[in-house]
Amino acid sequence: MPSSTSSSEVVRGGALPKGLLAALVLFFASEHFLWNSPAWLAFCRRYVPPYVASDPLRSSVETRLLPKDGPPPIVLVGSSQIHEGMECEEFEQRFPARPCVNLGIAGGTPLDVLFLTDRIDARGIPKRTIVTGVFPQVMRRAPKAAFTDLRTIRCLYRSGVLFAMTPKEWIDDALFGEIQNLAETLRMKDSLFDMWSVVGEDLQGALRGEMPPQPPRALDLVPAPGRAFFRKHIGDVDPAIAPGRFTPVHELALEEVIAREEDRGNHMVVIDFPTRRGYLTTITPEAISAHKRLVERLAARGGVVLVRADDLPALEDSDFHDFTHLAESGRHKVSARIADLLVKIGG
Repeated sequence: MPSSTSSSEVVRGGALPKGLLAALVLFFASEHFLWNSPAWLAFCRRYVPPYVASDPLRSSVETRLLPKDGPPPIVLVGSSQIHEGMECEEFEQRFPARPCVNLGIAGGTPLDVLFLTDRIDARGIPKRTIVTGVFPQVMRRAPKAAFTDLRTIRCLYRSGVLFAMTPKEWIDDALFGEIQNLAETLRMKDSLFDMWSVVGEDLQGALRGEMPPQPPRALDLVPAPGRAFFRKHIGDVDPAIAPGRFTPVHELALEEVIAREEDRGNHMVVIDFPTRRGYLTTITPEAISAHKRLVERLAARGGVVLVRADDLPALEDSDFHDFTHLAESGRHKVSARIADLLVKIGG
């Protein structure tokens, strides 16, 4: 006859998997409810701060709030040059029936553009107009864990870059990215800590909408560098800004995005993003040459509307916040020109 001790062990052993399964079902059901709740998404949109760690939450919220029905959205997506340097207001004035969303993220690369447009696909929105930009500094960056999925891994493999990654890069950028995709809350952990730093002192006030919303752009909170900064750095070359191991995967990802939009009959605009006078003296000749080759390939390719820097309005030094980001006046000029271009080509 079995002892009471062994009997209780059997009961506990049988109950544990059921309890674990119930906990997992409850967790993923809560995940689905939370990240599909308009009230929660609107709360996040209002209070997520415009910092680097907040990029996953901000971009996810804006993507999830895009309407599935109605006219195709205008999606501004890319690096911080897009986030800080483009404004939806100009597009909304010319296309009042169409939603516009800015999904620019800090250090955003073509791999990130691929990831974010995949997320829009997952929303069931195949028709859209994509506006992005190319920029020397972003074509060398490693993948970001919070913006990594199976498509990222496939691009790394197809470009041959996967086999050049170190074990640490494998774990930090690829494996951890895939693990984070198991749960949106896990992917958002840093962003949620950022948002808590805003609402934590008066959560009830935030829930009532009494706290002011966060500003949309980080550089609006940072004073522009003075003339002494530019005089000091003109001609000071940063050797790190050069083509690197990850450049081929970004070129492949950009090609995948363009090909997909072309197949669907969507307009896609790629801006050779403008920079302040003197910027080219701060990066390596190799970076300049690689960027020029990329722009020429895009010009020869077709299937994409390429906007060269000299197609944009003349920009003064005062139109830039720093070497690579536009100030408010420059943001208005560039956004208005691109919006006018979309009107001309039929959106």
